[in-house]
Amino acid sequence: MSTRPVPLLDDMENIRPAIHEDIQAVFELNLASFAEAWSHQALMDALEHDYDLDVWHTTHGKLAAYYLGQDVLDEVHIMQLAVAPTFRRQGLGIRLTRYILDKKHREGMRHVWLEVRASNVAAQHLYTGLDFRISGIRKNYYTPRSEGFPREDARVMRYDL
Repeated sequence: MSTRPVPLLDDMENIRPAIHEDIQAVFELNLASFAEAWSHQALMDALEHDYDLDVWHTTHGKLAAYYLGQDVLDEVHIMQLAVAPTFRRQGLGIRLTRYILDKKHREGMRHVWLEVRASNVAAQHLYTGLDFRISGIRKNYYTPRSEGFPREDARVMRYDL
């Protein structure tokens, strides 16, 4: 069995707006990351309707992470932020979130909102470590991860730019 090294990521220079050719890789990472994954068509529609869909590729062109969000007036809604399993626990989620916060601050946005599963303690730690605050709970917001389990609450988090 080969133990080939994971392709390197340049700092933030490989982050760019997604194009149509990125959607299949985004869709696959979406399926691997979220119980409530979006369809291929929904991701394509998001791209075509001016949602923010930024992709971060390795130096060899493999999708390492992506961000999907929407701006409404002076607020940002982070809908999805996903890191490929190969690249998890290496600080990419923090770096990508910081990149988004800086970008949105420069664009004049004032607040950033997101929802995170109540059971997703790792994501909550990531966001609270970046000064997001829990500002509410959405009861029964998420579909169950497995059949026979109840719906799950979401923690609503806010960051002031």
